[in-house]
Amino acid sequence: MEVFEYKNVVIETPNSPQAEAYRKLELNIRMDSIDNPYKVIQITSATPEDGKTTTAINLAAVYAEKNKKVLLIDFDLRRPKIHRAFHKINDLGFYDFIVNEKPIEDLIIKDESKIDLLLTGNFLSSPHVILQSKKVSDLIDKFRNEYDVIIVDSPPILTVTDALLISDLVDGVVYVVSYKKTKKDQAKIGLKQLQDNGANIIGAVLSNIDVKKAKGFYNYYYYEREQ
Repeated sequence: MEVFEYKNVVIETPNSPQAEAYRKLELNIRMDSIDNPYKVIQITSATPEDGKTTTAINLAAVYAEKNKKVLLIDFDLRRPKIHRAFHKINDLGFYDFIVNEKPIEDLIIKDESKIDLLLTGNFLSSPHVILQSKKVSDLIDKFRNEYDVIIVDSPPILTVTDALLISDLVDGVVYVVSYKKTKKDQAKIGLKQLQDNGANIIGAVLSNIDVKKAKGFYNYYYYEREQ
């Protein structure tokens, strides 16, 4: 079985059009919150494999590139992927903070990319209950005081309720839609669920565009809120 390889183009090919598109994404987010900067940003999508994790790791890399202190949290607790993107062993993480009451400082990975990582660790039963706990909201508040930016990779909206619960903890949500893959009706339903939950939707990313076939587009393109 082939394992999908997540590409951090901001680090691997910093001069590429794809890397520049992520820098424009960061700029649009910054301009959208110029008086009250977003510190905790959730990345989600309607369905699996729409490009949300790739967006999360590359956006985190842009902030690190700007010398921001950035934390990338894997809150896709049922199907974690951040450890694969950074080639880490997912043996310690959020699970150990919740279940084994280990200090969170002992679970943060200082990656060579200058991005701090909080992985999931072992499988947690009933993550939807845990994500509503005061312990988790207090943890996010702690991170707010310690980091310039926190990027949260969350599950797809239409798969489980976790993403909607996470949207209550963050300052804004970036919604990823995959070109020619995400079905229009699914994208609309996922967006409406976020809106009905009161999420602050910053904007959307159109992912997986073939730059060789689609002139004028980058691989990842940002749409502002009003569009």
